[in-house]
Amino acid sequence: MNQPSSCWPFCRQSMSISSRSFSMKIDANKLTKEYPVNSQDRRLWWPDASSRATPTRKIHLDFHNSEHVAEIGQCFEPAVFAQTLKAAHVDSVVLFAKDMHGYFYYPSEMGPPHPALGGRDLLGKQIEACRQMGIQVLAYYCATWDHFIARTHPEWLSVKRDGSTYLPTEEETPGWTALCMSHEPFVELMLAHTTEILERYEVDGLWYDMPVTNADQECFCTNCLAHFDLQHEDPLDRAAQGRRTQELLIQWLRRSQEHARKHQPNLIVEQNQQTRLGLAERSSLLSNVDVEALPTGEWGYGYFPVMSRFVRALSLPFTGLTGRFHTSWADFGGLKSDTQLRVELAAIIAAGGAISVGDQLHPTGRLDPAVYRSISGEFQFVSEVDDYLTESVNVAEVLLVVAGDLCSDFARVETVFDPPARAGVLGLTKLLTESKIQFDIAEMGTVDFSRYELVIIADGTPLTADALQEVESFRSNGGKLIHCLSPDSLMDDAPWLRDLGVSDLAASPYAPAYMRLDSDSFLGYDDFDFALYQGASRVTVDRVAQATVLARLGEPAFQRSPERFTSHLHSPFDHLTDHPVALAGPLLAAIAFPLGASYWQTGYWAYSSLFTKILKLLLPSPLISSNAPPALELTATYQGPNDRRPPRLLIHAVNFAAGVRRGAHLEYFDEIVPVRDVTIEVAISQEVVAVRAVRAGVELAFKRKAHHVEIRVPVVKIHEIIEFELASSFLP
Repeated sequence: MNQPSSCWPFCRQSMSISSRSFSMKIDANKLTKEYPVNSQDRRLWWPDASSRATPTRKIHLDFHNSEHVAEIGQCFEPAVFAQTLKAAHVDSVVLFAKDMHGYFYYPSEMGPPHPALGGRDLLGKQIEACRQMGIQVLAYYCATWDHFIARTHPEWLSVKRDGSTYLPTEEETPGWTALCMSHEPFVELMLAHTTEILERYEVDGLWYDMPVTNADQECFCTNCLAHFDLQHEDPLDRAAQGRRTQELLIQWLRRSQEHARKHQPNLIVEQNQQTRLGLAERSSLLSNVDVEALPTGEWGYGYFPVMSRFVRALSLPFTGLTGRFHTSWADFGGLKSDTQLRVELAAIIAAGGAISVGDQLHPTGRLDPAVYRSISGEFQFVSEVDDYLTESVNVAEVLLVVAGDLCSDFARVETVFDPPARAGVLGLTKLLTESKIQFDIAEMGTVDFSRYELVIIADGTPLTADALQEVESFRSNGGKLIHCLSPDSLMDDAPWLRDLGVSDLAASPYAPAYMRLDSDSFLGYDDFDFALYQGASRVTVDRVAQATVLARLGEPAFQRSPERFTSHLHSPFDHLTDHPVALAGPLLAAIAFPLGASYWQTGYWAYSSLFTKILKLLLPSPLISSNAPPALELTATYQGPNDRRPPRLLIHAVNFAAGVRRGAHLEYFDEIVPVRDVTIEVAISQEVVAVRAVRAGVELAFKRKAHHVEIRVPVVKIHEIIEFELASSFLP
């Protein structure tokens, strides 16, 4: 495998990650012995294809009904129900055993059946109907969100910092009524409920929702306070609360999995709400991760690209869970347009995920025919390329690393940027995606850096001593690094900064500050002072290093304030300093302002152009180069050979060009705006036998250019797969 860098062969490195410890380390020496990695080789890596989810077309059939709903299931017809799902190409469905109100949808002896159920066994009839159609069934159970238990056992409630609970006041509409899993009787009750479900019904799996303490990920109940006292920890310390939440979550994952599989050894046990930091420590207890992301709801279109890469870096199968709703869950009158839903499903399969679409069953028990006409067309669209999804794995050449609170969630990312690392990761994900770079996202210490050619440290990412050592080990083996600094996460002891000649770091007192670009950075704009809206760092360089200054820091004469201000917005540029804003060498670069957060919050093209310049210096020949606009996302996957097909590299093209804004934070794709005449170059040394546009059903001409293959794709409407059939496998 040690070939010159001009060949850059693909390399699959199988590995087993033990996730018992959050601070775990990968045995890179073992990998090196099995698959020698030359420091100049391309570090492209595939996990074991068997770890990837199959292209399941699942319906998550929400069914939350309070006591104010008068009748439940009066229009349910088993045959019509199952036939509607089957006709829509559904192969899996999540059906409700117990909802967020605490009501069961069968004659439970352990908890309250819904008062309007009339003694009927709705769940049992649903399961039987689906079984007859060969549809897989998972039973839904809402864990720590239960209005009935919250009212009857207030001693189990989570407690907020101010001493209040999540029970609503008389003036409030009930919402989150979080319970704390530190209370053993509560956990035992949930396990008893599980026993009843599994003894009554033969299901394929369980789907636990809300297996978390609460939305704030901290609790001040008597049990949790006693825990902090025993550990001599301050309960007001967010990090200590994060560790406590992680501990309770791991205990639940282990106990619920072991308990369920005592009854059914091969049972699927899925747990929602896992897309949060600390996932590596929990990964051995998860068979799949549902990336719940309803983009037109509160999640936005920045959430799924982050979390899908975060999950797959750990070789965990994952499912992209979107919704048919115009907005979010329980939007009964909301229906996505066919184009909107198709774009979202295309993005999920391109990322390597299985598919789940959220619906909410009407209390009558009748599926809405219009909803399933829509879903049918889009599931058919996916099923047409099933053969290109099964046993496929995504390719990565860059790793974006993050760190922070153990259980910090990225959800609701359109409006929430605390801690700053969230905005930094979101912005860098967008920059990398627009640049057609293939990348993963991981926490420090959870994956082997040697898989990748380039590591990027997101702005807002704190670095521990262990993290510094990990980065330095990667660099000593020829790894390339980009460090995105931010004023609130400065590191004056990072060895790579000293290698760049940096002797001091400090926050600039000005926001915005300015940057003036080197004449080679932006041709024609080197005399303009670009705003750095979120501020910058003052970097002092005390010697000449093997690095190029790409931009320098400019500052205003004074910071806008109530005492000193001018004009409408902020103070103008006043003087250029000697502090570099961007430094880059052949293996190393540093950016002295919060690039990711700034790009996510402002979308300023100047930041994107600077990032592109740095990428070209450190990654001069990426896997994919293209003239495609930023709205056309290109994602690479690989399928190894079997008795039905040769090895093949696949490029998914997903077209987001039709996006328009119509609400405060909502983006829609109601129209198709085709992208035409797309040129794609792929850095590939293997012999290419043929290239095909799968959906168009046509052969594409290709040209070999040194160690690249160039093709032209005539048109991409919403989704296309470009198949590169290879003469030999990439595998070592």
